[in-house]
Amino acid sequence: MNKTIIVMGNSFCLESAAGTVKAESIRDEVAAGTMPLSYVFEGLSSRLPRVKFGCSKALLLLSEKYPELLRGNIDQVAAFLNSENRILKWNASAILGNLAAVDAEGRIRSQLKKLYGFLAGGELITANNAIAALGKIARAVPGARKAIAGHLVGIERRTFETDECRNIAIGKAILALEMFCDLAKPGKPVLDFVCRQTGNPRSATADKARAFLAKHKRSY
Repeated sequence: MNKTIIVMGNSFCLESAAGTVKAESIRDEVAAGTMPLSYVFEGLSSRLPRVKFGCSKALLLLSEKYPELLRGNIDQVAAFLNSENRILKWNASAILGNLAAVDAEGRIRSQLKKLYGFLAGGELITANNAIAALGKIARAVPGARKAIAGHLVGIERRTFETDECRNIAIGKAILALEMFCDLAKPGKPVLDFVCRQTGNPRSATADKARAFLAKHKRSY
């Protein structure tokens, strides 16, 4: 057996801790069928941070390139939305967003309330990961678009550590809305929200708003 996949022995842990096993390699071995996916999930419970986070990153990379391989593990991934470890929580949000397109059973929709809650938590990175995931979910699930758009538009009323953090999150929300909105008729709440952001004090966010409106073929 390839020594890099012996998770429950010491080889995988030691090599990962030494930095000799990369997340990209784990992803490729799982995709090739030479490493059981279950080993990667087992690695998430390791007490060695490099193993834990390396396996989490490997799952994220898998979800980006081979989402169908994780289709049967959506509930396992979703469980990490409740993790006290922020990195595992951030990656779980991102992975669910990537898996939305292959979620034929609609299991990710049951996680929307949790993702909405991350928008209200005041933590920028947590909110940004949830925002990006919600954009992908809305793109894949037309029936959820109206509700998701409402929560994304509401980001401007959320409290963050600083106004700058909120303005960054607003910019992310504009990009997420662009993922799934019909730019020919995005709806009044979305259009009003984006129009307001052309005056956002963060220039990068104002630029995103103007770019959105330019695609909408309207001038403000």
